Amino acid sequence: MSGPDAPSPAVEPASTSELPGSVYRLMATTLRVGLAVALAILAASAIALIAVRPHSPAGAWVTPNPLVGLLDLSTLGRGLVAGRPEAYLTVGVYALIATPVVRVVTGVYSFYRHREPGMVALSAAVLLLLLFGLLVLGPLVR
Repeated sequence: MSGPDAPSPAVEPASTSELPGSVYRLMATTLRVGLAVALAILAASAIALIAVRPHSPAGAWVTPNPLVGLLDLSTLGRGLVAGRPEAYLTVGVYALIATPVVRVVTGVYSFYRHREPGMVALSAAVLLLLLFGLLVLGPLVR
């Protein structure tokens, strides 16, 4: 049957390969675990900061950013050894920043392993943009 009332033929997708659900679960788990770890570190650090400075007004913690002095690794290490809550807050912020980066790295690896070159290229581009922002633009803003 041909004509305007004839059913259109089914269009096959360009690629019928699908990634297994385990790939998406791995990427979602990466985000969940990273967020949980970062929030746990941040919450414990905030509680420790309040315990160490119970009578300090909130403005004294926020106005002069206590994390700025802990951005280099040697100072951060000394702060962690000394038990400074600000150092642990910095680690929590680093964990929060690292979470999406690790998730994108997981995606690049998973897409490469399952032979998805388009998704590898896209994920690699996102990774490069993230790293450019963190390593090049971030220090310029500081």
